[in-house]
Amino acid sequence: MPKVDLAQLKRPGFIKQREGEYFTIRLKILAGNITSEQMLVLSDIANTYARGYVVLTLRLGVEIPWVKTENLEKIKDELGKINLQPGGNGPTVRAIVACKGTICAHGLINTQRLCSLLDKEHFGKKLPSKFKMGITGCPNNCAKAQLHDLGFMGQCMPQLEESLCEGCLACIKICPSGAIEKVDDTVRIDDARCIKCGKCITICPEKAISVKKQGVVLFIGGKFGKSYRIGERVGDVVSIEEAMVFAGKILKYYEDNASPGERFGDTIHRIGIENIKICLNLPIEPDRQIKQS
Repeated sequence: MPKVDLAQLKRPGFIKQREGEYFTIRLKILAGNITSEQMLVLSDIANTYARGYVVLTLRLGVEIPWVKTENLEKIKDELGKINLQPGGNGPTVRAIVACKGTICAHGLINTQRLCSLLDKEHFGKKLPSKFKMGITGCPNNCAKAQLHDLGFMGQCMPQLEESLCEGCLACIKICPSGAIEKVDDTVRIDDARCIKCGKCITICPEKAISVKKQGVVLFIGGKFGKSYRIGERVGDVVSIEEAMVFAGKILKYYEDNASPGERFGDTIHRIGIENIKICLNLPIEPDRQIKQS
């Protein structure tokens, strides 16, 4: 095998296998979306330069295993022709995970748009350690927002106009958290128990429940692996544009204050959540974590 710098290869996504002469090429697939044309070219690459198959990763990417060193540059050139790039390794912002909330019946936000914005702004940015982001379109939490360094969850805050309520109780029957109760001839929404899924809004026949605010809540400092930490909720519902501003501030703070190799959750633990709250002007509400059944 030709002499190569393994560290330099690993950073852009060429990962040495335990079989010394082979590499796995990791590809970033934006929000898990890949065209049929790209799939055909990947199939040709796998057949020509590897063993005829690819692997789907947990972060919605694709890996091509069993590639010999002398074929790495050839494959990189082929991938460039279909606008795919190796990547997603080392102490950088990793590929961003997003659920299909944009087309899912439960989705409350355009997860694909947010993922594209974050990817364009931050993917591959060098940091003290790896930094993972995840976007879930609703409180069903398929993308596990609390287990990322920075997680986003779609939310829809309801508001009730009592004068329009006919007391049909359809909202009570559909509410998954028991946050709505009958009071006299109308209903009442308990904000502390509401998980902001928006179900009551869509079911109300009289339109007595409407959208007060729709957007995302943020969770910071989560991680999973050999040790884990549940991310802490940041403030309340913000717009996609506000979330992008917060993301930039959070990444900058992490870059400036983390020790080498230290994950963001460990930085929070070392410095203290209240200190970070003050520095970033991000109101933390740890007592209002969204609990999943």
